[in-house]
Amino acid sequence: MLKNCAECGKVFSHPTQTLCAACQHEQAEDFAKVKKYIEKRPKAPLMEVADETEVSIETIYEYIRKGRLQVVPPDVVLECEICGKNIERGKLCHACRTKLKPDPQPQPQPQDEETTQTGRMHILNKMRNRRGN
Repeated sequence: MLKNCAECGKVFSHPTQTLCAACQHEQAEDFAKVKKYIEKRPKAPLMEVADETEVSIETIYEYIRKGRLQVVPPDVVLECEICGKNIERGKLCHACRTKLKPDPQPQPQPQDEETTQTGRMHILNKMRNRRGN
């Protein structure tokens, strides 16, 4: 399937990727720079991380939202996109995520004619029925 790279617009072929190989490589390098810098300087503010690594603030926020960075700059504040509550990663707080999930419906268990009231299967009876005894 031919498509255009979401970053550079170059035509490439891949069934699931949205970036060409060159842009994927560049993105991986950017992530590695940010991760390495934050691991060396965990207290560094976001602006310093962006300036020193030459990676945009939006891209760093994307890494944080996706949970890719274990250490997060101390001045980063993410808000739930629904209620505005402060969150550590992702786009939604736990309460809003829970509200959006459909309630799991309990699946009825099929009753087998080979089970008794206690729910135990009598293998010997089953084997006898197969043999015709």
